[in-house]
Amino acid sequence: MSALNMDCEQRGDIDSVFGWIANLCNKETRLWAMLELFERRSNIDSLGLLLWHSFGASHRICTAIGLIQAMAAHPFIGIQLIRCQFMCYLMPLLKMTSQTRAVEHVRLSVLGVICGLLKSDHPEIVSYFLGTELIPLTLRQLEFGTTMSKVLCAFVLYRTLEHEVGLKFASRRLARRLHLIHTLARVVHQLTLEPEPRVLKHVVRIYSRLADHPQNLELVLKLLPAQIRNGYFCQEVLVGFESASLELADLNRKLSKREEKDKACDDTMPENH
Repeated sequence: MSALNMDCEQRGDIDSVFGWIANLCNKETRLWAMLELFERRSNIDSLGLLLWHSFGASHRICTAIGLIQAMAAHPFIGIQLIRCQFMCYLMPLLKMTSQTRAVEHVRLSVLGVICGLLKSDHPEIVSYFLGTELIPLTLRQLEFGTTMSKVLCAFVLYRTLEHEVGLKFASRRLARRLHLIHTLARVVHQLTLEPEPRVLKHVVRIYSRLADHPQNLELVLKLLPAQIRNGYFCQEVLVGFESASLELADLNRKLSKREEKDKACDDTMPENH
């Protein structure tokens, strides 16, 4: 802040800078204040910091992104947002690691836009996101984020893998498969300590989808947490994931078929004498 004070005091307009920022909250003076700040943006080194911490900044950002979410949810407009590379402006916001309320609101707003886009089921949208850092960013939030971030990230990850191009992408490299499956295992462990059925629902569906790919199936069999296979999550009805017993049973059937196939192969192999 000392550098800012020195810079502004030399021009004698420090009070004007704060005044213009305050005027952003007044619809009658907002346009004029924006023009004044815009013209002086190169001379105020900490303008970005001041704007971010000004009253209502994150609220206005979230409101703007919320309107974008409304456009993203429309199948025609959503694909236009992708084709004009608009998401390049929003994706970097997911890299913010701060867990303050303001940052979390922005993060959730961006995830809401991504969820809206993926709901359109357009393969071009999935392909676009595969070219970004969406999967590693959602995996990080799935493990370390707030409850709502985890719910949205689990949905984003499942919708991405639901498409054949997404499943192939996630299965292409061993390091990628290991990162994904190890993260899911840690999330399952967290869910045993702090249950959240909405997250569990998508995690189970992600496991089931991964099991549709032969290379993933092998790793899932080796690294699947015991809680998924031993009925731990079926001991009571989970509000928000009422179909838990059915979906877990379906996943275990996929795994059992592979185990039976492997056993049959072992039994037919000739013994070495």
